[in-house]
Amino acid sequence: GRGDADAVRRTLAREAREARDSVTFLGLVDEQTRGELLASANLYVAPNTGGESFGIILTEAMSAGAPVVASDLNAFRRVLDDGRAGVLTPVGDPAALAGALCDLLTDPGRRTALAAAGRRRVAAYDWTVVAGQVLRVYEQAIAADPRRVGESGLPA
Repeated sequence: GRGDADAVRRTLAREAREARDSVTFLGLVDEQTRGELLASANLYVAPNTGGESFGIILTEAMSAGAPVVASDLNAFRRVLDDGRAGVLTPVGDPAALAGALCDLLTDPGRRTALAAAGRRRVAAYDWTVVAGQVLRVYEQAIAADPRRVGESGLPA
């Protein structure tokens, strides 16, 4: 994405020299490439510290079949069904994150189970489902006071 690759390189050079050469910065990629990368991942990790209103990238990773490890933010917790469709770790706790990653990287069966749970969960966010929910909200609003809809210029 649009992250600051130079800042990450400096951090790696300072704190994780042995990992520095195994990190590749791709920048922005097209949707097909992103999907292929997510599908090839052993884990998708979202160690975000805040500011997430939904977590669309989690649904994209889950759709691609990647098991997810994410910070325990409200938005991520909802998408991951309180941890049933992915692993949640305390926000800003690198030791807990590292522990969860090590556990999952050594447990292919659990990764497979999480990927399956993620695919089932993400079905709730399919546009065919969401569009029906939005339509029901509009129908309920119109049913509550159909005069207001007519007065606003919209068909009653």
